[in-house]
Amino acid sequence: MVLMRGVVRGVVRGVVAGVAAGMVALAAAAPARTADDKRFTVQGLSPALAGQTLEQAQKSLGQPLLADKPPATPEACHYRSAASQPGVRFAVLQGRIIRSETRDARYTTASGLRVGDTLARAQQLYGARLVLGAHPYFDQGKSLVVYAGDKKHALVMETNDQGRIITLRGGRVPEVLSLEGCP
Repeated sequence: MVLMRGVVRGVVRGVVAGVAAGMVALAAAAPARTADDKRFTVQGLSPALAGQTLEQAQKSLGQPLLADKPPATPEACHYRSAASQPGVRFAVLQGRIIRSETRDARYTTASGLRVGDTLARAQQLYGARLVLGAHPYFDQGKSLVVYAGDKKHALVMETNDQGRIITLRGGRVPEVLSLEGCP
């Protein structure tokens, strides 16, 4: 009986050690998730950033970016999304991420601005870096842009007539500046 208990304990220890080793291996293989995963920057929404190939973006996300609808050709601009970032669309052109965008208040900019915040808050957070323009679809709406130092990427926000942020997007200039996104 004592011998049997020793054998059972040995088997249990082996199983526990094997499960623990498997969990460590899975954790090491999965991309690290940080608070920045829900923060928009001038390069878009981490970890799938403007400039990455579709393959690189999917690897950094640890999952596929699924096409919203099949593109006309593999090189045509189209949108994709990832289950881990609901409410976010990634524009892909010629196999590369060019911008990411959302209308979802779960996501913030790196400075803490989110959909639903006010124009005044955006001005407070971004100060002189914020470039304001008229919004073509709203009488009182604005287009707000914060450029990267090299002007090759930008963070774009839009406000409605009530002065509330309605979209966030980040990515490559000039594509990120387009209100229409992919044609």
